[in-house]
Amino acid sequence: MKYELGDHSFVRCPEHHLLADIEFKTKGYFGGTYNAIGGVIKNEKSGETLYEISGMWSGEMTLKNVMTGHKEVLFNAANTKHTPPIVRPLEEQQDRESQKLWYKTVLAINERNHDAATDEKTKVEDMQREEAAKRVEEGIEWHPRLFRMVRGGPGGSEEGEEDLDWILNAEIDGPTPEIKSKQILAVAPILQGQPPSQDSNLPPTQDRPPQPSSSAHGNLIDFGQSDVAAPKPTQQPTVQQPLRQQPPSGAQGLQHSLEPVIGHPIVRHDTETDEVDEFVDARS
Repeated sequence: MKYELGDHSFVRCPEHHLLADIEFKTKGYFGGTYNAIGGVIKNEKSGETLYEISGMWSGEMTLKNVMTGHKEVLFNAANTKHTPPIVRPLEEQQDRESQKLWYKTVLAINERNHDAATDEKTKVEDMQREEAAKRVEEGIEWHPRLFRMVRGGPGGSEEGEEDLDWILNAEIDGPTPEIKSKQILAVAPILQGQPPSQDSNLPPTQDRPPQPSSSAHGNLIDFGQSDVAAPKPTQQPTVQQPLRQQPPSGAQGLQHSLEPVIGHPIVRHDTETDEVDEFVDARS
């Protein structure tokens, strides 16, 4: 059995209004092939499709000019020398780097020790849950160190990149390759022997902005401003016998309650203030 991950990848060039929509396809149950790729390059401004991409990401990929029909090899992975990733030694990595954080879990998986792998995975996840609960308790909001939200929207400095959601929290815009290299190395330790530029062993935190206190006139609906779950109601809605009044007349009638004709008014008790809101069937 072989597992595949299939999804779309988008690459945009806002300056020229170009969009590359690349789909990593999965093999069908009755047909198809593994490692298939397909996609288009289009002009977002006009909607015109300029090129079509097809082939295999592990082999030959073809680029077709839609207007002329001409095809050419875009990339051939089979003839390309594999370049293994270069990482710093484990002893130089910080505790929150993925390879070191999940080292014991991966080691157990490679040894086919599923019990040990589950235990090590649980330790990491429990630690993360405890830290998240502590941040909620202390009123601290967590933010990534290396990434930030995209400043998109009309007129934004990164308009057209809203689909990215998160972007590297650094400016890599040096005029020369040497300056760009220094900017990249300043983000986080990459090379062997490179000292860390900041302590990232603990999750970064930031004080949460003050939330409006709840009151009798506050908002009774939770819009997700707080990580703390809303208290569960302790009282059930009750029914109260209506009080019959004479129908009001004149302009001052707007200041009086309407007389219910059928049914009973619904009374809601506020669990915090113990105030009562009455809802009446206004049908006539």
